[in-house]
Amino acid sequence: MIKKIGFLLLVLSMVVNTYAQTSQDLKLAQQFMRSGEYDKAKSIFSKLYQQQSANNYYYQNYFKCLLELEEYEQAEDLIKKHKKRFKKKLPLTLIADLGYLYQKQDDIEKAEQQYQMAVDKLGKENLNETRSVANTFQAYGVLNYSIKIYEKARSLDNQPMAYAYELAVAHKRDGNFIKMIDHYLEVVIVQPTREQWAKNEFQRILDNDKYRDHLETQLYRKAQQDPNETKYPELLTWYYIQQKDFESALIQVKALDKRLAENGYRVFEIAQTAMIENQYETAIDAYQYVVDKGNFNSMYQPARRALVSTKMEQIKYSNEYDDESLTSLENDYQSLLTELGRGPETIKTIRELSHLYAFYIHDLDKAIVELEKVLEMPTANKQELARCKLDLGDFYIMDNDVWEATLLYSQVDKAFKEDILGEEARFRNARLSYYNGDFTWSQAQLDVLKASTSDLISNDALELSVFIMDNLGLDTSATAMQMFARADLLIFQNDVVKATKVLDSLEIMFPGHTLSDDILFRRANIAYRSKDYTTCSNLLEEIIANYPEEILVDNALFWLAELNERQLGNTEKAMNLYEEIIVNQPGSLFIIEARKRFRILRGDDI
Repeated sequence: MIKKIGFLLLVLSMVVNTYAQTSQDLKLAQQFMRSGEYDKAKSIFSKLYQQQSANNYYYQNYFKCLLELEEYEQAEDLIKKHKKRFKKKLPLTLIADLGYLYQKQDDIEKAEQQYQMAVDKLGKENLNETRSVANTFQAYGVLNYSIKIYEKARSLDNQPMAYAYELAVAHKRDGNFIKMIDHYLEVVIVQPTREQWAKNEFQRILDNDKYRDHLETQLYRKAQQDPNETKYPELLTWYYIQQKDFESALIQVKALDKRLAENGYRVFEIAQTAMIENQYETAIDAYQYVVDKGNFNSMYQPARRALVSTKMEQIKYSNEYDDESLTSLENDYQSLLTELGRGPETIKTIRELSHLYAFYIHDLDKAIVELEKVLEMPTANKQELARCKLDLGDFYIMDNDVWEATLLYSQVDKAFKEDILGEEARFRNARLSYYNGDFTWSQAQLDVLKASTSDLISNDALELSVFIMDNLGLDTSATAMQMFARADLLIFQNDVVKATKVLDSLEIMFPGHTLSDDILFRRANIAYRSKDYTTCSNLLEEIIANYPEEILVDNALFWLAELNERQLGNTEKAMNLYEEIIVNQPGSLFIIEARKRFRILRGDDI
């Protein structure tokens, strides 16, 4: 018994040692393969193959070494030897291997014969070999035969969309993007988890007119052929969004919403995207569609709020409005608040209405009353209340009630010391001090705010601080700066007639002052408010031409670019101006936004 145990232990030890040696040899051979030392790798794989000829991995690597070393006779002998292991059914990969051997010897005709033989021998009985032989063809660079294999397999299996992903990848590698598109449109149906892969591939070829048109045509055709399949109209919607064609995207989602009897959530999402892209008319159309589904619908209230908000944003963006449109929007807000009530849930809507009154209808009394009522709400969110106080402070300044304004700012500052809201309050107090001519205190506060975590606050603080620093010491009486700050306050209060008179007096009293470019900039602001875009454009052009070294030049460039993009409709000039900021103003605070706007106008995907 002891002898038997000892013998078994000896055998086990030999097996373990043999396995350890084989593993060590294999790692060394793989290392030689990676470093291109095929002669050394061949020696090891030859030994391993002789020890285990049934191991297909050893065979494949041994065969590869022989091909790399151009030892073609030995490679053919290896194939013949390996064939003997398969008496009944020869693997298709071996037929492909022999074809590749002929190809390496430039005998293309015999190579093609072997490749075609592998395709011909694929039948229902060996369909399980489809992927292995197709992968072999791909490894050998004969993608057309890989495609033939997959197409025959799907035909034999009577599965017209089988191997859709594999065919899409093969056609992509073969440079046939039309076929790639066709098969990826099958992929999204049979393998929905790969939909994003398909979109990524489509995205890469959308700048080519031929492929873009083919994709759109195929999506339309498939949507018509299979009206019960939602993937095609969904993809068509995605396609239109990539093209920034939100009107066509909206048509698709409306149709889907009606067909599936949905609550309008798809349409709502399109509206949100369109609004981000400043496509306000489409966004308004979409939100109105959801609202029209009725107040019993779960998306009704969000759409109702968003609809009036979008109309407000459209006015801000375009600066185009008249008394009739303002009255209509006021009625929309009032109707919405009557329906939903004035409470903590509608504070954002009330704030928007107050902005409409203050900045566009110019009825400060109504603006102030709206926000004062909000401050009386006992259960209102503290952050929302703080925002209302900041707005109300601005309205008090516009109404010449400076004391109430600074009191409200200080309340927010105290309540939100470590919050961005507190920083915003401190900035507004510093700006108010600037309006009042207390430049030293204002600049001290601004210098601290330049380190704000909010880019918007830090940039505004930096701009005003630099402005005060550059101009304060140039006139010992500070009269010019005080007059200019007075004009700024009047512009803020929308009293452009008085502001213009102050600027006129400033130029007469201090000709050639360093504030000259700033005066031009403020005149441009007044012209813009009056919708005199030609004068606004001319004034900005004057700053760019006559004050190229002043700090306002990038502001003028960016504003002129926006003016051409939004109001003047000259997108080419807008692109040139954005590009000038990118190229010639590397330290500008506008460079990131200028780069984004330039890419959007150029048609890039952002």
